Amino acid sequence: MTAADPPPATPIPALPEHARDQRTERVLVASDGGEAGSAALRWVATRASTHRLVVTVLTVVEQDWISGEFTGDRFEDAADQVVRRARDYLATAAASTTVTTRVERGDPRALFSRASANHDLLVVGTNRTGKLSAMLGSTFPIKLVEGAKCPVVVVPRNWVSGRGAVVAGIQGDGSDDAAVRFALHEARVLHRELRVVHAWGVPTILGPELPFADDDAGVADSHDVILSRAVDELRIAAPDVVIRGVLAEGEPAEVLAREAEHEELLVVGSHGWTVMDRFFLGSISREILTRPPCPVAVVRPHEKG
Repeated sequence: MTAADPPPATPIPALPEHARDQRTERVLVASDGGEAGSAALRWVATRASTHRLVVTVLTVVEQDWISGEFTGDRFEDAADQVVRRARDYLATAAASTTVTTRVERGDPRALFSRASANHDLLVVGTNRTGKLSAMLGSTFPIKLVEGAKCPVVVVPRNWVSGRGAVVAGIQGDGSDDAAVRFALHEARVLHRELRVVHAWGVPTILGPELPFADDDAGVADSHDVILSRAVDELRIAAPDVVIRGVLAEGEPAEVLAREAEHEELLVVGSHGWTVMDRFFLGSISREILTRPPCPVAVVRPHEKG
């Protein structure tokens, strides 16, 4: 663990009170003092201008898996420095936000899993932004997503704030309803377009049951019905939000990454993170997290938006 210099603490002006999210969101931030952790803090500071936040910054001193001993006092000192810098940064960049910090010792996945049960959102940065990221093994952010008890936002280390759309990927089988609710709420609070993306391919594997179609055009029409139904329902529920549907042929992870490049937020659902689910490398959420095109929110079916 190294205690890198925190990002410049430039105060971010809040929107007028009537334009802010009226809910108070309990946010857990994973920070290790590196570039990825700094990206997570920048994202949270920006969020504080539109959302009411109570933030906990948690740094974990990891237990050595061979000896069973902790990594030493010097790492604890570095961890204390990390959370202190994070608190000082947020005190300037998000002055209206209540911030607490914690340093714990043990297995990071287990500790963040336990802590996330009492929070509405877990935010973690990622260094995996290069072209070869998808070829590498499991990452720390993916491990946190696997164990989290609340929605997780994974922020690329090179993230910069913009004015892009909120993008939501849908499969049309009901598993992403919570993710769509989450995305709709974000688009409304941020006053951004909500772009609903549905990808299809021939043949469609493990997708929703479709009307009989014996050619590519017929399959595309069937998927267009799924997308149109979802967009119509959202427009009825949120007439104040600009909502656009995108139907695209291709692998879902590739389509979503392309549509979300440089956008505000990509929201995806997850069928779950059981051992069997993690075995299948085709998991859309997992593929996207290996090289996120923008901040990515992963929302499980049972979670509220």
